[in-house]
Amino acid sequence: MDPVCHTLVGACLAESGLKRRTALAYPTLLIGANLPDIDVVTLLAGGDYGLWLRRGVTHGVLGLLVLPIMLGIGMRMWGGSKFRSGSAPVRTGALLLLSFVAVATHPALDLLNVYGVRLLMPFRDGWFYGDTLFIADPWVWLVLGAGVFLARRKKGRRREFFPRTALAAFAGYIILMGGMGFWSRQAVLREAAASGYPVHRMMVAPVPVNPFRRRVVM
Repeated sequence: MDPVCHTLVGACLAESGLKRRTALAYPTLLIGANLPDIDVVTLLAGGDYGLWLRRGVTHGVLGLLVLPIMLGIGMRMWGGSKFRSGSAPVRTGALLLLSFVAVATHPALDLLNVYGVRLLMPFRDGWFYGDTLFIADPWVWLVLGAGVFLARRKKGRRREFFPRTALAAFAGYIILMGGMGFWSRQAVLREAAASGYPVHRMMVAPVPVNPFRRRVVM
């Protein structure tokens, strides 16, 4: 997914109550939700080399283990010099847990696109594709953005209802889009079989804005 979606997911998680776990929870969730995309700097290398490194190690199992630890320790070191007595305490365990949660959301969401993710890097260079959501989905922005906006406008624990509802709606949208994608693949296979076309590989991809259409490549 795009950086807007990743950031809004981190913000919704924070507003849903996780920001109360420790000081620096909010920035930890926002940074962690985007951190695997640090590999974007490899594009500066140009050519195929930069593309080969994209959505690889930082999005794989090694990145899921190393990046949260680096983030949690980094935030703890920074927080130790910023927060004194009288301020909210910086809890190392909570920071690490939130870092793992935030970083894990990133490849999980990227897996939903047609671009794919190499989840087993660096041990196996295989791509996994979800073909469920377009990489930049304005409906996702609207739902998650509304959850964050309404939470910021309210006071007390009631404010957490809105981001939690937004995250639940987002999960429901993912399930709905996945179901329609599966149905679309079956429909295309039936049409291809009826027309006598042998299908060896196929992609049924979501398109921008309209969730009821798919782009088919056979």
